[in-house]
Amino acid sequence: MERRKFLTGAAAGGAAVAASTLSAPAISQGVKQLKMVTTWPKNFPGLGTGAERLAERINTMSGGKLQVKVYAA
Repeated sequence: MERRKFLTGAAAGGAAVAASTLSAPAISQGVKQLKMVTTWPKNFPGLGTGAERLAERINTMSGGKLQVKVYAA
């Protein structure tokens, strides 16, 4: 019986140590600012405007947690 108690205690202790080393969730880490670089002019039909739209959608869908800044040629 002592062996079972020891193994149970060791497993519980190992799980506690493993759980304490986990990093914080991304939600609590604040705003992330990303840079997007393109080789097209900013208002170039299709390609340039698509990058701008993508950046706006990422900003909107993330609720402001991800902010994308587009650097055009």
